[in-house]
Formats: sequence, structure tokens, C-alpha cells
Amino acid sequence: VVVAPQLPEAEAVIEAACRRFGVPLIRVGQDVNWHSLNADINGQQFRVAGRLGDYDLSIPLLGQHQLDNATAAVATLEVLIERGVNISQEAIASGLARVSWPGRFQILRRQPLVVVDGAHNPDAARRLRRSLEQYCGLSAPEAGHSPRLMRSVLVIGASADKDIAGVVAELAPLFSEVIVTRSVHPRAAAPEIVKAEFTRHGVVASVVDTVPAALSVAMAGDKDLICVTGSLFVVAEALAYVSGSVTFGKI
Repeated sequence: VVVAPQLPEAEAVIEAACRRFGVPLIRVGQDVNWHSLNADINGQQFRVAGRLGDYDLSIPLLGQHQLDNATAAVATLEVLIERGVNISQEAIASGLARVSWPGRFQILRRQPLVVVDGAHNPDAARRLRRSLEQYCGLSAPEAGHSPRLMRSVLVIGASADKDIAGVVAELAPLFSEVIVTRSVHPRAAAPEIVKAEFTRHGVVASVVDTVPAALSVAMAGDKDLICVTGSLFVVAEALAYVSGSVTFGKI
């Protein structure tokens, strides 16, 4: 079993299962480690210290959690190599360099910066927040100050069965404007429910009924950053809208 870093309660369950079945456990962060070399809006370069060797790698995905994911993939490939599968270091590096994960901190446009991320729970929203701070220069305002990016817009919709309050708590402090919308999926939460959570944090949010209309409103005027999140369904509609109905501009 190869496992990326987990919350303690989850890791305890995995460890117990491995002991019960007599299965070796390989942990990212202990048995296999990564070291960041460089990162910008285009991707990340990093070095993995594996059990079979060291690897200089790059991925076009952003966020520290993606380095955990990539390192778990390398550790898994090493297990296959130990079992006789012919996989070269060059193949590992080439595969990771070409990886694509639509809807996960995906950059759709640069000016203004348009980011979509399917974060739909508090942990994913926390990772999104960290990535926005690290790569986009966005930050929550200190007392009496405004965010660094004054023209930042959050377009958000959520599914009704998710921890909406937890997601909003992570993202509310970051944005100067919030637009709440909903996907066409039957599990979509009513925008008024999401809006009420922002109100609890002292954030005034507007409601726009559909994802395409919300994007149209968000794109109006001068903006530094537009982030679309809260649901993979919302992100899917945003991707379809951008690719099929309108050209936001050349990346």
C-alpha cells in the first residue's frame, strides 16, 4: 500500500488494515519524500527521493498537495519496478510532465486571471485558498486593510449535501466580490443558502441564477482575478461555457 499524507484518523485506519492483512505500507513524507525546486503559475519543479533512486520532475499542476500526489505516483511506480515492470526514470518524468487534471486549479485565462477549481469540501477549499495565496498573490485583508488584489471575484455554487458552511469559511475572507450561482445538477444547493453563509461572515454576495450568466457578470469590467469553485458541476459548466460559447481571450 502506498499512501499520501493523511489526517491522523484516516492514517490510523490504513495502518490497522495493513497490519491485519500483512501488507507493507509505504508513506509519502516518510519512506518517500519530495523537495520543491521551483513553482510559478505554469507548474512546479521538484525532486523526489524515492526508495530506488532520486528523480528530478515537473508537473503542470499547482499546489503542494499535487506534489504529494505526484510523489505517491512515483512510489507506486517503484513498487511495480520491484515486481519486474520495465519503467524508466525518463518515462516517469515524461508522464508527469504531460499530466492533465481539468478543473483542479486550472488556469483558463491570464488577463484577467481566471482559475477554476472543483473544491467542494473544507479541506479542498483550504488547499485552494493556499494555492491562491501562493501563486496568485491573493490574501485576506488584515485589520483595516483591503486584499492585495482589489478586484478579485469569487463565483461559487455548491451541492446541497456538502459542508457549505465549511467551504465558505475558508474562502470568504479572500475576495472583494462574491457571486453565488448554481449548476443544473439536481443536487445543487439553492443560491440563497450559500449567500446566507457569506452573510454570516460579513460578506455581501450577489446571486446570479446560472453559471454562464455568473461568468458573464464576473468578466464585466476590470478584474485581476476570477475564481470559479464550490462544485465540480459548476466547474464543468464553466469549462463548457468557455470552450463552447465564448472566447475569453488568448492565454
